Amino acid sequence: MDGLYNKIFTRKSTRKFEQGELDKDTLKKIGDFISTVKPLLPETKLNYKIVGATEVKGMMLPKAPHFLLIYGKEQPLRRATAGYLGQHAELFMYSIGLATRWLGGVKPKTDDADFIIGIAFGKPAEGASRDSSEFKRKPAAEIVNATDPRFDAVRLAPSGMNGQPWYFIKYNNAVHCYYKKSLGGLVGKLYQMTDLDIGIALAHLHIASEHEKMPFNFSIKKEYPSPKGFVYIGTAE
Repeated sequence: MDGLYNKIFTRKSTRKFEQGELDKDTLKKIGDFISTVKPLLPETKLNYKIVGATEVKGMMLPKAPHFLLIYGKEQPLRRATAGYLGQHAELFMYSIGLATRWLGGVKPKTDDADFIIGIAFGKPAEGASRDSSEFKRKPAAEIVNATDPRFDAVRLAPSGMNGQPWYFIKYNNAVHCYYKKSLGGLVGKLYQMTDLDIGIALAHLHIASEHEKMPFNFSIKKEYPSPKGFVYIGTAE
């Protein structure tokens, strides 16, 4: 996972892609990687498809040659598990030289109630990396209660509207995880994917835990007291 860990600190969401389709070997490599990602919860059942631009719809979509679409039936932490899987896939694609963009507005051309989220990807037609100093993120003190090297990676996780709707409480060897159901404000109330966003952050926590040679086992325990404005989602230990 170190190949993914290092990319956390340079990844950049991309709007412009080269229009040429990727070769079959590259697409297979992406699929093979996704199949190795263990689910956030053992009982999680998700599916995915890699499709072309003619197989999706939505407003203001980037002109990308490929889209990763993630599906899953109603189940505990449905969207968080999709964010967790998708961020592993995004970082892997970035690690092999591709550009990516999370898309809340993309949908499969044929409506499907199981569809959750999509990611555009392809070869970059603009800069797809940045220095860690260029990230616009909350200070660590606003998202965690303790010092831990893993939280450097968690802090840089992408989120819708850059809302960073999460908080983590470290207690002994456990990290209790919380998120905001709403970002607040008129526009923030229209955004309904904060539970998916914390799944993205948990992917960073998992990858950073492996880098630090620390365990990462996620489960839903009894509901711990939550910081004001946050909801408990689970515990990593």
